[in-house]
Formats: sequence, structure tokens, C-alpha cells
Amino acid sequence: MLRYLKIRSPCIIGLILASLFIVCLLHHNLTTELSVRNSVAIIPNKSLESTSLLSSPRELLLLYEQEYSRVESTSFRPTFHNHHLTLKLNLTAIAIEYFDYFKNSSTKTTSALKITCLQSSKNRNNFRSICDIFLTFQIKILNSQKVQLTLLSKNTSCSVLLTNISDLILINVHQTFSIDDIFRFTHQWTNTNNKTELFWRSWPPTTTTCLKSLPCSLTNILTHSTSKELFLTEQNAVSYWLDLQYQVFINQRLSNERKKSVNNRNFVPYEIAKNPRVCSSEFQNWILDYQKWHENIMLNINNGSMTFEEQRNRIIELDVRFLIYEKHTSGLSDRIIHLISTYLVALLTKRLFIFDKNWPEFTEIMQSSLNYDQQLIIPWIEQLDLLNKNLTQNDRKYLTSKTEWFSSNRLLKDYDYDKLFPERILTFKGHTGGVIQTIHSNSSIYRKFLTIDLQMNTNNIFGCLYHSLFTYKLSELINRAPLTSSDLPVGHSSQLILQILLAPIFFPIGVQVRAGDETMNEQNIDQSNPEHIIGKYQNFLACIQQINMINEKLVDKTIRTPIVFLLSDSYEIRRAALKLKPLSLECYRLSEKECQLNYYDLHVLASPNPVFHVSNDTNRVLAFKLGMFDIFLFSLCEQHLISTESSFGRFPAFASLKQRNIYSLGLHELKSCKNDGLPLSAVGYQWSGI
Repeated sequence: MLRYLKIRSPCIIGLILASLFIVCLLHHNLTTELSVRNSVAIIPNKSLESTSLLSSPRELLLLYEQEYSRVESTSFRPTFHNHHLTLKLNLTAIAIEYFDYFKNSSTKTTSALKITCLQSSKNRNNFRSICDIFLTFQIKILNSQKVQLTLLSKNTSCSVLLTNISDLILINVHQTFSIDDIFRFTHQWTNTNNKTELFWRSWPPTTTTCLKSLPCSLTNILTHSTSKELFLTEQNAVSYWLDLQYQVFINQRLSNERKKSVNNRNFVPYEIAKNPRVCSSEFQNWILDYQKWHENIMLNINNGSMTFEEQRNRIIELDVRFLIYEKHTSGLSDRIIHLISTYLVALLTKRLFIFDKNWPEFTEIMQSSLNYDQQLIIPWIEQLDLLNKNLTQNDRKYLTSKTEWFSSNRLLKDYDYDKLFPERILTFKGHTGGVIQTIHSNSSIYRKFLTIDLQMNTNNIFGCLYHSLFTYKLSELINRAPLTSSDLPVGHSSQLILQILLAPIFFPIGVQVRAGDETMNEQNIDQSNPEHIIGKYQNFLACIQQINMINEKLVDKTIRTPIVFLLSDSYEIRRAALKLKPLSLECYRLSEKECQLNYYDLHVLASPNPVFHVSNDTNRVLAFKLGMFDIFLFSLCEQHLISTESSFGRFPAFASLKQRNIYSLGLHELKSCKNDGLPLSAVGYQWSGI
């Protein structure tokens, strides 16, 4: 039950001003959460803390959104991550910024932009030029307000890889730098004598990039960060942003009397994962050791100036082995279940874990604790045959490789990965999971290490692995749940759903109904008889009611109201459920005596919008982003009822780290839910597994 997660020192709120409420909450975060929420502490941003003295939670959220909008529209954004320097140019923003300069040109002309990279080691007063990048553009005057820039050519004084994606230009400098290096940049257009210092905005807001108040100040100094540092920065920023979301809900939706009875928001799964009583200290140290090893090996096998042959020699010298994850064409959750299973194998066999280069949208919205960029680590992978061409397979320098496909036998089969796959370079494909089998099977050679040495079990292993590798980015949360979203005529806005799931006055039961891809289409559906539509899924309805009866002993109904967070690919079932049994918050604005909700009634929380499938829809990137947000929300629920013939609900239920039994039903299966559900060790073998 993780009761220890509810030990919190309450702040007496009463009729205090909103700003004092925030101070109380932040003081609590700085003390209690250091011991409960973290083994690696999540400390509230001090610059944001000072800001909160002057701003309400709603104003702070608005500042976040405004600052992110500025970051997205900036013309120049450099990064210095994992010893590599990358420059990102936004041509649309450049055209707007320099419109007055361009409009004086002829209708169509060319001009070159010179960008100079200046490097220093710690000393901010002693920079030297290390690279000049000349980008030649065709400049076309579209009208009195618009200019179009088209890249024609590049010329540089250093080795770079340039990628042109729509109106974005990515420039990767082919050199490995020291973590002590710092950078500045200047730019200059041809036919001008104006060499200008470049400034940019950093994201997410941190104490090192922000002044005492938002919005963040501009900076012209670029410092190093590792994937692990970016990972923790994102988590800290998201935690504070979630605090603000919860405070807005408290201030807007609850009566003053009810505010007195609530403490901090519910913890989200990655915060739970930091507690050593959930993900053991032994496990966390194991992950940390692997992350350090991964970073060190990555740096040693590619310093940015090596030839492919030199890299191969270094790989042989260090005896590095690789494991490449390749995504399947199936659904989102199948891909991630296979990903985490592959990641576990990389950890167990100490192989360098590398990510699928053909899934850029995943890394766009998820921050990893590892640098697994295939193009940086093994740029020669697509020329492997050429590297091996003049070598025999018995030659020490020959790089052996193998691709393995995993199907449903992965759920029940034990593997000795070192014995079965001696090849240096492995690529794993599939759509199934083997994490539960690896830790649960009595004949697994890894069972003792995982259960005895690392103190892990079937209830926590998947969630701890997932949250050690990925965290949801603040930028994506802002896009999915903006402050400007409002209540809908039918259903709930994304922001409101998030706020409700964070509120400890509710006991959310996540219900996922997989009805079939054909039910996703919002056209030609019958909404005239919602009772008939709900009747098709009567088995899920009956199960929810039985779960509520069981939970009466668990949930104090005077404090927490059971609600149903409904996920379904069926557009009509969500619309019908919202028409018949919507969660209304009007009652919570009243006193507790005036607000008496029936404990056994269904209170449905859901989005009324249609959903999209990541493999079938034309806009697969949007489908992926919406799907990941649903997964994040579903993982916030206390209990889960899922469709047996689907992995979409199973994955976030395991990732939630609630460590409670899961209820599972087939679409038309008639089964009682009066028991305590299925243990996670059993659910991990259903469908595509975990």
C-alpha cells in the first residue's frame, strides 16, 4: 500500500493568501521530500521559490508557458551535451528577426551567415575561435511581411554534420570536448561589418539559468551537461510544475473548509521510484554504475576525430559489446515493453545500450539518463560490411553481429544472453516483454542477482527500470496540459484531468477498455443512446462497482472519493460514459456537510476527444505524443482495470509502482472482480507480457 508515502507534515492553509500557501508548500518540499521523495533529492528551484513570493500559482504557470514559447521561437539554440556540441538554427525565427535587413535586398538574392564558435576552458575572459561555419542562403521576399530562407550550401573550418529538417538546421561539430570547456558564439551576415554576440534561452528553468524571477534571463555562455544531469533537471522542473498545477486546483476548485483537510499532492511514479524502499539502494547503485560506465565507454570509443578503423581498434582494445534496440511497427506500449526488456539485457550483460535512430519523436518528448545516440556512438554501423570486408571471421578485428527477433516465446523462455549471443554487436527486435520472466522464473540464471543481490521483485522491477531510463519532459507536459485549456461541454480538459489525479481527495481507478482500432473514428457513431453503448461493456462496469465495494475497507470515503479515469480507443464509449456518469466538481466548492457524494456511484473522468493509433494514423507523431500523455495520466491512478488483449493499460500499471494487484478483463469476458485481482507476476505473462 506504500502507506509511508502519505507521511507528510500538513500546512495550515485556512483563509491565507495564495502566496503564503505556496511558501508553506515549498518549505515542506525542501524538508520532508528530501527524506521521503528522494534517494537522489528533488529540491525545489530556489529561483522559482523566490518568485513564488510575488506570484500566484496560476501566474507562475503562465510564466512557464510564456518562457517556453520564447524558447521555441528562438532563432539560435546551442547545446553542449555528453561532450558534443550541437547548434540548432530556426530559419523561420531568423527570417522574422532579420526581416528589416532582408527587405532591403532584391526580390531574390543570396547571402551568407558566418557563425563563429569560441571556446574557453573555465576562464570566461580568454576565448579562442575553434570553428567558422558559413551558411549560404537564398533569400526570397514573399511579401511586405514574409521572407523565405533556403539553405544552398555550407562551408566550415572544422568538421561538422549538417542536417536540414524543414525550417530547422542542426549542426553537429565532429569533436569531443572536455566537460570544463565553455562556449560563446558570434554571427555576421555578408556585406556587413557587424559581428554580433549570440544569446539564447535555456530550458527548463534552473537556478543557474534564471534570475530571481521568471522569465529566465538570456545567456551567452554554454556549459556542459550529461544526459544524467539533464534527466534530473527535467524531473526537478516537472515536480515543481506539478506542484503549481495542484495548487491551482486547490485554489479554484475546493471550498475553504476542504482546503484544510488536504496536504501535498500525490507523488508521481518517478518520485516514488527515488525512494529506496521502492527501488532498492542496491538497484539504484547498479544503475548508477552502469550509467557511469556507459558515459565513459561512449567517450573513449569516439572522440570526434577518429577514423572508423581507429574506432574499431579502440572497441577491440576495450572489449566493448553493443546492444541495439530496434522498435517494432506495432503499438506504442508494445514498443516500450520491448525497449525496457532490451535495456534490462544490456544492464545484465554490460553491453552498451543504443537506441533506434528511426524513432526521433520518442527522444523529443522523453529525456533519457543515458546518451544512446547511434549516430554519435557508432556512426560506422551502416558500413559494418565495409569494415569487415578484408577480414576473416576468425580475425580479432572482425566485428561480429546478429539480429534477434523475439516473439511470444520470450514470455516463458529463459535466456542465458552471454551464452546464446556471443556476437559483439546485437540488435534486438520484437514486440513482447521478458522482464517478469527474467526475475520470476525459478530457472532464470539472473533471478538470484535480481532478487537477492538487488532486492527487487516482480512488483517493482519494470517500473524501476523504466524510471531509471526515461522521464517525461516539462515541455511536452506544457503542450499537452496548457493553462489556457478550459472545461469542455462534455468531458474534462487535459489540465483538469491532471490536476484531479494529483489531488489526494480522490482515489482514482484507471480503467482501460480496448475496443478495437475501428472504434477510434469519431464519424458515423451513434450517441443517441448512451445507455446502450455502455451496456456493451457491462462487464467492465460491474467490475468497477465490485472494486469499489472491496475498496470500502481501504478508502476512507469521508476523505477520498473513488473516481474512474477512463481510457479507451472507443470514441463512443468515452462520450457515452461522460454523458451518463461525469465527475462533477461543483460539490467540492461547498462545505463537507453540503457535499455528500454517493460512494458507490460512478464518477467518470475522461477526455471526450478521439484518439489515434501510433502505427495506423497519418499523423503518427501526434498520435505518439497523445498516447504518451495518456500513459503518464494512467500511471497516476491508484488501481488499474485493463483489457487483457492489450498492452496499453498494462505498461503504465506496472510503471505506476503502486505495486497493487491488477484487474484484467477480455472485451466480452464475464468474470467476477470480487477477489483481490491478479498479482503483477501473473499479469506480466498476459498478452505481450512485461
